[in-house]
Amino acid sequence: MKLDELNFKKIAIICGCTLVGGLTFSFGLFPMILKFMLKQNVLLKPGTQMRWMFEKIPFPLDFKIHLFNVTNPDEVMKGGKPKIRDVGPYYFEEWKEKFDTEDDLEEDTLSFTLRNTWIFRPDISAPLTGDEMITVPHLLVLGVFLSVQRDREEMMPLISSGMKIIFDPLDSAFMTVRVMDLLFDGIPVDCGSEEFAAKAVCSGMESEGAVAPLNETHVKFSMFGMRNATDAGRWVVYRGVKNIRDLGRIVSYNGEPEMDVYDGDECNQYIGTDSTIFPPFLTKQDRLWAWAPEICRSLGAHYIGKSKYAGMPMSLFKLDFGDLKNEPENHCFCRDPPEDCPPKGTMDLSMCIGVPILGSKPHLLDADPKLLEGVDGLEPNEAEHDVLIHFELLSGTPVSGAKKLQLNLEVEPIRDHEVLGNLPTVVLPMIWVEEGVSLNKTWTNQLKYQLFLGLKFNATVKWMTIIVGTLGSIGAGFMHYKRTSQVTQVEQVAKSDGGGRFISVSAATTEEGKNGGGNLPAVLDGLDPSGISKGMGDPAQKERY
Repeated sequence: MKLDELNFKKIAIICGCTLVGGLTFSFGLFPMILKFMLKQNVLLKPGTQMRWMFEKIPFPLDFKIHLFNVTNPDEVMKGGKPKIRDVGPYYFEEWKEKFDTEDDLEEDTLSFTLRNTWIFRPDISAPLTGDEMITVPHLLVLGVFLSVQRDREEMMPLISSGMKIIFDPLDSAFMTVRVMDLLFDGIPVDCGSEEFAAKAVCSGMESEGAVAPLNETHVKFSMFGMRNATDAGRWVVYRGVKNIRDLGRIVSYNGEPEMDVYDGDECNQYIGTDSTIFPPFLTKQDRLWAWAPEICRSLGAHYIGKSKYAGMPMSLFKLDFGDLKNEPENHCFCRDPPEDCPPKGTMDLSMCIGVPILGSKPHLLDADPKLLEGVDGLEPNEAEHDVLIHFELLSGTPVSGAKKLQLNLEVEPIRDHEVLGNLPTVVLPMIWVEEGVSLNKTWTNQLKYQLFLGLKFNATVKWMTIIVGTLGSIGAGFMHYKRTSQVTQVEQVAKSDGGGRFISVSAATTEEGKNGGGNLPAVLDGLDPSGISKGMGDPAQKERY
């Protein structure tokens, strides 16, 4: 087909319609379809893929434990500066299972009981085996004495007598213990004495959940053993059917709609999810909020920039502990604000745990520099110790990230105690843990094929319609305008000058124009005088003029 046979007007209209249709699909129809499909997949109602994964995550989380070995305990007992060494990581698989599930259709909630199970992985932990002997603060001894001195000092004589019987001989604030005994297997504690003071102390430790029964005369203490493969509370969360923004948000824990830990309703609220699920369609302005019963706190990570994971674009979020002393809205997390607030980069867990412990990032990263000056052996660095999450906002998927928390004991001299009276005042790191996951190719491929291929298809359609529609419309419109605006060429005519002579119209016009007398119609301008001159040879024509 030749160019001059094309209907450029129709082509311009078609290209314009293509542009409008493509933009309507890309910015209107496709997002609606995608959001509908995502919403149906992430709801926690029975039969959805998310419900199946939420009830039992089909892969283990990575759980790593680091302990701090105190290398100079005798010096510390005399008031010296502690020297510590990071020992770890000890690798564990952590399996999360939710059972006894119940749906409330009217309230749009899901109730379940959570169970965490840790399994040691010596093959990945090697060369560490869990049989290493390390020296750590005696958490039962120091925890009891420090708590009583802070809150119930009038009971100190009774507690001192009981502790001396139970831990005879009580000659140090430290103990050298096998790693796996400290973490899971348990350390025996003799509670067989009939002395009132000893029985009172043992009864107190059992009621606080610090120890578990071992036999008729002994109990045992471990940091994780009592929580392994046991129920971790009864949870109620929103399913997200009625409001997708509420997906996974905690409604109650163990029958309580809020905590009763802090002096202030704001700090006692459950904010966010259990950290295994987040609502979709989040933005960079949103925080990733999650609540943890172990610390009685909700923490929210904030957006810091773009990232990539498995070749897919992600958003990077970071968690900070802030500086509560300078945050009036968070003063309810302080014991006696604003003076008695935890140092910058830490949080006071004593009101939750019952022992004077500060939570922080590993190696006191981002914490008050004075805390690092109190001990030797800490080497904080962002790459290893910061809390970062690679997150996909549209689907609400955390593809890689880890919760990291360090527990630090607030040590101080025990007044009038013959053994513990010379301890230094120091924030002493004891342990830090990391719980996280990085999705492998099996799971990232699902995200890639179900979400990102659709987004790429939409982007391709959008830009193709913009380019084709815009260029086609402009090009065809220009060609149509050019064709319709062409002038038909005719021959020049002549006119008489009144004396029997004929003058070219264009020439006369030009000449008369110069003299200001040109008054011929513009339509005659430029006509060829030869045609009319020939006609003037006819007598009839001459007669007319």
